[in-house]
Amino acid sequence: MPELMTIGELSAATGVPDSTIRFWERRDLIVPTTRQGGQRRYSPADVQRVAVLRLCQAAGFTLTEIGRMKRERHDEPFEWRRLVTDKLEDVQRRITELDHARELLHHALRCGHENILHCPGFQAAVRDGGTSDWYDETGAPGVSSP
Repeated sequence: MPELMTIGELSAATGVPDSTIRFWERRDLIVPTTRQGGQRRYSPADVQRVAVLRLCQAAGFTLTEIGRMKRERHDEPFEWRRLVTDKLEDVQRRITELDHARELLHHALRCGHENILHCPGFQAAVRDGGTSDWYDETGAPGVSSP
């Protein structure tokens, strides 16, 4: 049997605080292999499980969604794919929104108007919900002049 780790050793191996590991345990996202002398003991495979949890969080999954994927991966093998597909669509939508926000910020820095609220390009973007291309009064992309 492989060497079992304490929660402190798992924490050191993964860089995840033991308080987080305990929290994930309460959410049934990670389960100690056994208890010895009242202490949680984790297997080397739990290092991988923690890494997967961190990757899922980095991808934008909530702990509730991660729990659903964990359960449904075993109960309904293809349902977890729908969850991943939905998250991928959500991430793509957020990327689009962030691209628009970046364009707005770049425009605000380059805009020649003292007050960005007086900029026709900014006003058009507000009207269009941020979907306008940034053009000045002369039709040049990217910068408005007062």
